[in-house]
Amino acid sequence: MTTTSNPASNRVSVARQTYQSPAVQTYAALLQTLRFSAGFDVVGNNDTAQSVMFRLPSGDDEYEARVMSDGAQSAVIIDAPLGVNDKSAAYSRLYCELSEQLAAQTTSLPPAEIAKRRFWKTVLADNHGPRSKWAIGAVIFACFGMISAISTFKEGTPNWSGSFILIIFMFTICGVAFMVTGRNGKVSGRNLVLVAFAISCIATVLVLGASLIVQLNYSHRYAAPSTPAVHTVQLTLR
Repeated sequence: MTTTSNPASNRVSVARQTYQSPAVQTYAALLQTLRFSAGFDVVGNNDTAQSVMFRLPSGDDEYEARVMSDGAQSAVIIDAPLGVNDKSAAYSRLYCELSEQLAAQTTSLPPAEIAKRRFWKTVLADNHGPRSKWAIGAVIFACFGMISAISTFKEGTPNWSGSFILIIFMFTICGVAFMVTGRNGKVSGRNLVLVAFAISCIATVLVLGASLIVQLNYSHRYAAPSTPAVHTVQLTLR
């Protein structure tokens, strides 16, 4: 499959890395690495030329990664637009992730394990955009939920509606923050979202447990007193 993008007018080779795998295998791994990595956004690819166009989350410049055959080995060359700032860290990251991808492909893994790794990579992926206010808000509200859950133990009467509203709000904010962050998001903070989700889960357990304890204490305290048994004494007149 080949997809195209708007080509840059002038590019210059800025990095090169050699791999022990053949070009076909390296290209497949390169395409998969760029598609699933949080540090790169795929713009298009050319299967015939074995090249992939991509962007960095921090800008709109288009880069090209080309796979060249080098006998039994292969080389990946990165071309950058003329005048672009030095992105050596991004190039090194791409080569490192590509090496890990090639190593995973040469290791025989069951499909379920591969699917699980892809899932967690998607969940944990983030971008280099500005910090998401939703992610920060999720952590703050989750901490507020934790404090509220602890204070629930001291309440005299149960408040189930308030507890459920708190739980819904915590996970709703986490859900919104999760959607706006990640590899394809414009803002970063996926790690904060996961922290907020963990805190929200703990707060949920605490608030439900506290509400149940308060309910039991309240029911026991205001339970209707039991009616004393009435003993009837029968007198026999003689």
